Amino acid sequence: MSIELSEQEQLRRQSLAALRELGIDPYPAARYEVTATTREIAENFDETKGNYGDVRIAGRIMTRRIMGSASFFELQDHTGRIQVYIRRDDICPEGDPTLYNT
Repeated sequence: MSIELSEQEQLRRQSLAALRELGIDPYPAARYEVTATTREIAENFDETKGNYGDVRIAGRIMTRRIMGSASFFELQDHTGRIQVYIRRDDICPEGDPTLYNT
């Protein structure tokens, strides 16, 4: 008896295989210490204080927009959503920048 996978399940399995080809094992996730939530950042961020310049946040990426060397994504955790801005040069300073779009 064979089980037929839906299109979404097939895409998810392809994404999982692609991660593993890159040497990333998504299961089980390593311990990750969270230092802030989206609500805390949204309510307490103050550019003049420079707070939340270095945080560890966890959640699900709901949307992403890659625009050349800059990207935006919306991260959702159990307290809400926040928009995040990253630059390719900040996360791939010496590495392979082609992985940035992946």
